[in-house]
Amino acid sequence: MELDQEILTDFCTESSGLLTELEDVVEALEEAAEGFPAERLKEFSQKIDRIMGAAKTLLSLEPNHLGITFLANVSEMCKTMGYQAAALQRVSLLPIFAGFWAETVEVMQEVLLHLGSKEETKAIVEKRSATLQKRLAWLAEKVAPGSEEEKQKVVALLKKL
Repeated sequence: MELDQEILTDFCTESSGLLTELEDVVEALEEAAEGFPAERLKEFSQKIDRIMGAAKTLLSLEPNHLGITFLANVSEMCKTMGYQAAALQRVSLLPIFAGFWAETVEVMQEVLLHLGSKEETKAIVEKRSATLQKRLAWLAEKVAPGSEEEKQKVVALLKKL
């Protein structure tokens, strides 16, 4: 089943707006001078969760769309890691998170711009996915939660990318 063009356009418009807001959050994380910005990390996670939810809904209409699958999976990983980072409160990791998320938001914006073309989306995802996956794996190790169940969740999310 092909996605209705109006639904796809609405998703892209809403997600683009959220990604712009996420850029502001990432900048605030990069500039955080004092204290631990747990609220900013939670804000990041909540905003990216909205993209994830919408993408997963669209997947029910077109389950084989590579771009939407990519957006759903990468946003789920970022959301999970954001909440974990907020819980860990490691100030030393903030620049690493901010850098990773800045790049991730950029890739997500690129995918959104080309979401209407499956061929272009596929090329972008194939080009950028491996690098993001390596960085996510490294970052996930740094914020790996204490419980084995949560660690397995992170590993499962990485395998989806």
